[in-house]
Amino acid sequence: MNEINVYIIHGFMASPSDHWFQWMKEKLEERGILVKVLALPDSSAPDPIVWQQTLSENIDRLNESTFIVAHSLGSVSVLNYLEGRGDGKSIGGLILVSGFVAPVPELPQLNSFVDHEVNLEKIIKVAPQRAVIGSPQDSIVPYSLTEALASGLRVDLYSIDDAGHFLAEDGYDSFPQLLDILLKMVPK
Repeated sequence: MNEINVYIIHGFMASPSDHWFQWMKEKLEERGILVKVLALPDSSAPDPIVWQQTLSENIDRLNESTFIVAHSLGSVSVLNYLEGRGDGKSIGGLILVSGFVAPVPELPQLNSFVDHEVNLEKIIKVAPQRAVIGSPQDSIVPYSLTEALASGLRVDLYSIDDAGHFLAEDGYDSFPQLLDILLKMVPK
């Protein structure tokens, strides 16, 4: 059995030290799980090609013991990354927080990340365990986009009221619900 490893992928205008990312890393490491919180370059003016290169260079273990947690723009970036891999290898699981695969009306500068339709059927095949988390009060990514992503991935949406965009300023410097969902996916 391979050692469990988790990659945490941040989103637009974020870094590995923001929001709940380091809290999640610490909680998982306490359980002996290897964790990398990837730093995607220039998150205030992100380039999808550069982000794909960064994911390719930094995700160095991808197998049935690998779990990926992504937030917001990190979600569509990870989906594009997984879709673009030619080997078809499965991962242990995928959790997307405030994810989307369609243009976000208030953020047209991110449209280049969603300029093609992600093959969600391929994602379903490579990630047998999937979860999508969203909040009806998300002020950045419309809840309907996160609902559409959950539907396309054929999973129930974990809906958390009054969570906003799951940012530190929304009260999310920790994220126990996410930790619980991930630990249910991870083999004991």
